[in-house]
Amino acid sequence: MSAHDPSENEQVPVGTWVLLCLVALGMSLAWLFLYFGVFLPRGAVT
Repeated sequence: MSAHDPSENEQVPVGTWVLLCLVALGMSLAWLFLYFGVFLPRGAVT
């Protein structure tokens, strides 16, 4: 008998995954805004 049996009824931390996905989505949108809205319009570094 092992200390951790995956066949037991375990709850998946749905709230943690939702929060993780929201933070990742927000950071991706912020990066896209900075890249396409700030860096590209300013042009090349002179």
